Amino acid sequence: MISRQMRSLAILAALALAGCTVATLNLGATDYKGKPLSDVTAKLGQPSAVQTIAGQKAYIWNVGNTLYACQIRVVMAGDVVDTYEGSGDVNICAQYGALSGGLKGYRE
Repeated sequence: MISRQMRSLAILAALALAGCTVATLNLGATDYKGKPLSDVTAKLGQPSAVQTIAGQKAYIWNVGNTLYACQIRVVMAGDVVDTYEGSGDVNICAQYGALSGGLKGYRE
């Protein structure tokens, strides 16, 4: 007979593996380069901030929560996306495809 502790450990391991599988489904690369800003806002909603740097518009989204957050920055080249990158928690950034543009501040 399996002890209660062993059964609890097995359930916990199964839940952890199921969580990893679900997270893996969200890791698809998102390449917005050359696409209109409306494609990004369809995925992320309205940006938290807008800046103009050296004549280029930069849009910023803050996603996640206070413990695990990602700041996504989109820099425009005219009317299309030039760069799409994330900074922060790799798992949160991955859910928004921010790994495809280059994740800043993350080292393996």
